[in-house]
Amino acid sequence: MTAHTEPTTVAGDDVVAVAESVARLVRAFGRNRARMLAAAAHDVEWSAHLLLKCLANEGPLRLSAVAEHVHADPSTVSRQVAALVREGLVERRADPEDGRATLLVLTEQADVVLRAHDKTRNDYFATMLAGWSEPELRQFAGLMGRFTQDYEAATTEWLSGRGRTDPARQRGTTE
Repeated sequence: MTAHTEPTTVAGDDVVAVAESVARLVRAFGRNRARMLAAAAHDVEWSAHLLLKCLANEGPLRLSAVAEHVHADPSTVSRQVAALVREGLVERRADPEDGRATLLVLTEQADVVLRAHDKTRNDYFATMLAGWSEPELRQFAGLMGRFTQDYEAATTEWLSGRGRTDPARQRGTTE
């Protein structure tokens, strides 16, 4: 018997439909993300944009904390941060709790870039969703928020337990 079984219930079919829709959405997002950022009229790479959003959402952070938040190697984040500092989007400031450490802080220029990106994104979605009723949009927003939260939690749990609990993986084989 394989680990994968075909769904036999309506709920199973619905799960498959959600999984397929999410996969299609991820592929479409991958195709369109560069075009969407370019439309914001700012030359900020996708990875740099993620770092800027992280700092905007979390506030000043040490480089190691930024790397942790974006699930990236600290050396990679260090190179990206250096570029953001050169572009005037991020400043390094002394950590008031530990003078030997530095915090990464967004500049006013970064705030302008992020506001422009957010406006472009929000205008795009407003146009796309113009045909939806207010109740439909409110319901979808609630369900999408719930789905995203559950997806993030499940993915974190799955990735953290994957190496320890998959016997085939531990043996270096797949079955």
